[in-house]
Amino acid sequence: MSGLPISIVKSFLIVLVILFSVQTKAVAENNPPLSKLSSFIKSPQGTFENVNAPLLGAKIVTVGIYGINIYNLDLKASTYSMSAYMWLRWKGDFDPIETLDIINLVKDTKFTKKALMASPKVLSNGEKYQILRIDGLFHQPFDVSNYPLDKQQLSLYIENSIDTFDKVFYVPDVVSTSYDKGLDLPGWENKGLQLQSYLHDYGTIFGKTGTPAGLKYSGVKFSFNLEREKNFFIWKLLIPLLIILIPCWLALFVNPSFIAVRVAMSSTSLLTIVLLERTSVDAILECASLVLMDKIYLLAIFNVALTLLQIIIIDRNYDMDSPSNTLKIIKIEKISFVVQILFFVISLAALLMQI
Repeated sequence: MSGLPISIVKSFLIVLVILFSVQTKAVAENNPPLSKLSSFIKSPQGTFENVNAPLLGAKIVTVGIYGINIYNLDLKASTYSMSAYMWLRWKGDFDPIETLDIINLVKDTKFTKKALMASPKVLSNGEKYQILRIDGLFHQPFDVSNYPLDKQQLSLYIENSIDTFDKVFYVPDVVSTSYDKGLDLPGWENKGLQLQSYLHDYGTIFGKTGTPAGLKYSGVKFSFNLEREKNFFIWKLLIPLLIILIPCWLALFVNPSFIAVRVAMSSTSLLTIVLLERTSVDAILECASLVLMDKIYLLAIFNVALTLLQIIIIDRNYDMDSPSNTLKIIKIEKISFVVQILFFVISLAALLMQI
């Protein structure tokens, strides 16, 4: 009888252990470990694919635009504003207006998309037709490596936000798409409007399990090709820089005995170039690499540094009591004057040829 309480206690402890294990397993299943609740994504997803023909069986939506105005181009913010007419043509019992998405739109609150007709119009060929007036702020990454002789694209990405490319396919209206003659952006030359169909492979299923990985959506890209006017570079940047360099080069014609004047002329040119460089690139966004104008200013600074170095070396070797020494130095500086100008011109031409 004395062993009965001990066996009862052992059985009770075993039952407690079993219940605790089952409960712990259930908690673990309902609450995964913290290591599964955190992650670090270091590889971006999504690509744009060029496409020349729609998938067989997909509903075709023809998209066109007529550009009216481009304004508020901001290289620092990587944005621009545009107003335009946009139209869609399609066949079938669906409404592509509802699923229309402009993926590089910046602010929905400042975007207007107004249908000009109360309901789509049926055309003679059986297509439905609707025209919109759009106006908004759009994102555009800018490449400023060739500033101030850069070329930019202002793109508008039109996509279907719901149906994948095998269901609805967008094609550009190459016949009617155009832009107004009054579409003018000060400081830029509009070289034309480019149209292109594409597939946007997002590389994700957006959490929709049971679907193929990497959903693809059809879209059309409208791009205005702009080139900065050459007069901006010539008259506002290059000529002022040359005017600053001239006193530095002329310092080589000043009598070697006037060392203070020669150094002052070159030093003033150097300081002015540095200030001008800061002012000229202030209009563009911060760029980790050197832009074209930075390289030109560095070339000018290097030229001034060579002149200063030559003035210092000549001063150390100048003997004002020796006429032959003076004539020799004057001859060297005349040759140096020509060599420095040729070096600057050839180096500048090499930089411009890289564009």
